[in-house]
Amino acid sequence: MALGIPIKIVVLTIVGMAGLAAMLVIIDNGENAIPKSIHANLKSSNIIILPAFNDTEDINVGIEVIDSIEGTSVEKASVALSGLGAISVNITGNNGYTILRFKRTDFDLKAGEGYLQLNVRANGFQDYSNEYAVKIVI
Repeated sequence: MALGIPIKIVVLTIVGMAGLAAMLVIIDNGENAIPKSIHANLKSSNIIILPAFNDTEDINVGIEVIDSIEGTSVEKASVALSGLGAISVNITGNNGYTILRFKRTDFDLKAGEGYLQLNVRANGFQDYSNEYAVKIVI
């Protein structure tokens, strides 16, 4: 019986070391699991003056989504611009660019001015939000 104990200790040590090695590999690759940061740039004006548009004209807001660290465009990011009773949602293309469309009549402006909030989401990235992305003025 005393001869079996050292063999069991050796076997358990080898099994334990293999388990530890597997955990270290997982921890080492965990850096890829941390979401990266993104940023959205408005490619059109961040101030929209509504008297400049007819009721039938579309108001187009171009937005580009980029990886904050690498500076590359982010494909298939969900971009939403909302506020003042209106919302527009679209997905970015290969170049990280999308256009959000509104009509002049979509906005409910009782105070004479207001802001649209920009929200961006993409897989593998932290959510991006800007409460004062676009100012709407009557």
